[in-house]
Amino acid sequence: MSRDFDKKVLDDLRAFGLKRFGSMQNLAEAMGVRPQNLNTYLKGERKIGPKYIARLKEIGFDLGSSQQTDCVINAQESVILDLPGALELSNTPANRLAQLVGVSPATFTAWQDGSASPSMEQLAALFNQVVALGLSARQNCAKSEVETPPAKAIG
Repeated sequence: MSRDFDKKVLDDLRAFGLKRFGSMQNLAEAMGVRPQNLNTYLKGERKIGPKYIARLKEIGFDLGSSQQTDCVINAQESVILDLPGALELSNTPANRLAQLVGVSPATFTAWQDGSASPSMEQLAALFNQVVALGLSARQNCAKSEVETPPAKAIG
């Protein structure tokens, strides 16, 4: 990878921030980082981690599927998980879901903050657990609606 390519990605990010948010401070706010940290990313002094790659994607910045750089971690290298959505769908606390998937709560927390990614086997187990728990909750909800007769009107 050439330094010119790295510089181009960071220049694109800078241009995106100005166009979409009007200032680097607003871009930093949208990413959930301090402006000082964004500045170190834009100077190429620090790599942008998977957590912030995901946030950049959420706000509309796309590195492109084939782009890789030394300044920005390739988004394909990390698995971007919607763990808040998984927890909501499964209606299960994070510690319990971690136990069901067979990982420690610390590992699950690392997945949540983007500092680690699950293996394909762990990802499959997580997916299967979330789907199973979500379907189970849906079936239980449907059963309770059928079993509870409507109240008779008084009149």
